[in-house]
Amino acid sequence: MDRKYRIGLIGAGARGATFSRMLYKEPRLAELFGVCDIDDDRLGKFCDICELSGARKFTDPDEFLAHPEMDAVFITTPDFAHADVAEKALHAGKHIYLEKPLANSLENCYRILDAHRKSDAVAYVGFNLRLSPMYQKLKEIVDSGVLGRIVHVSGFEHLGQAHSASFTRRWHRYNARSGGLLNTKCSHDLDILFWLIGHEHRVVRVSSFGGTNVFVPENAPPGHGERCPQCPPDIHDACPYRDRAGFMFPIFGDEPVHKTQEVEIYGNDLCAYTGDKDIVDNQTLIFEWEHGVRGNFNVQMFSYLGRRETRVWGEKGFAQLNTYPHHVVNVKLSDNGDTTEYRFQRRKGGHGGVDPLVLPRFISAIEKRADYQSGLKEGFPPT
Repeated sequence: MDRKYRIGLIGAGARGATFSRMLYKEPRLAELFGVCDIDDDRLGKFCDICELSGARKFTDPDEFLAHPEMDAVFITTPDFAHADVAEKALHAGKHIYLEKPLANSLENCYRILDAHRKSDAVAYVGFNLRLSPMYQKLKEIVDSGVLGRIVHVSGFEHLGQAHSASFTRRWHRYNARSGGLLNTKCSHDLDILFWLIGHEHRVVRVSSFGGTNVFVPENAPPGHGERCPQCPPDIHDACPYRDRAGFMFPIFGDEPVHKTQEVEIYGNDLCAYTGDKDIVDNQTLIFEWEHGVRGNFNVQMFSYLGRRETRVWGEKGFAQLNTYPHHVVNVKLSDNGDTTEYRFQRRKGGHGGVDPLVLPRFISAIEKRADYQSGLKEGFPPT
């Protein structure tokens, strides 16, 4: 590394906590320039909880991004603000790490792409599951040819209770803000499927079916409150979908930082069963690439523990990746039935231990300016 980069962060939430603490406490690679959020109260609580004493605080994104001494910025705002912030950051010449998904609409994806074309900056999209050793092993297996010509890929994600409920009570619950459940939550999983096949291939046919079957008002416990803090203690404590820290800020501790729905952007206190949302709680997707490979994906939001699974069928064999109860990749060949198993140790850190790898990979992309394989073309809808 030729120099130490000064990196800012905009968006004081759970993902922002991961990256800001990384920058502040591990200055070997980079230093935290400052933190920006338009909610001054939330910004103060964020810096206190994340132990960012002395960090520069900004509530004006324009002022924050105008600082010439800031080299790059982590963008961890809500999805619907990605385009506005990314445009401004790229116009200001900042390298950006843009948390997935790219944006909440096709129009906003094009806005970011256009801003990047006019910029000399690196635009890195946070598809960090690709950094996981087990997903890299699966990619290695597919690319090796041992499975033969790939015929079908499949994936599913089961969200744990606290994780799933977080999408039903805050800004994600509106499709216009999030781009829908598959976009805001499952873009990691879909990226893996497209990455396995190759982003040079186009999806030419797609169909999807989803609905809200569980998080509906008639399923709410009798006597519940409209907001979690208003719920009677006995009902609140017995509810598997009560608000908890972890998937709402902060990412540690027992209680989330509550912002009521009177604060439009960050409101996170609604009952999971509220009826005003239009996001689905389960969805199935089927698709086909131009070279004949087909695939499907399914998401369910009602699991006790979260898990992912990815499967790849080839003309000569089958590979399967599981994240629960163990991190494991299995390969079974069709001609003789031979089976090979690869086990991976669980790693500390978010997303299966790969979050700590994000910062060095981002800095490497800035320095090498090569094909860093997590750019805007990978975050754009491959159709």
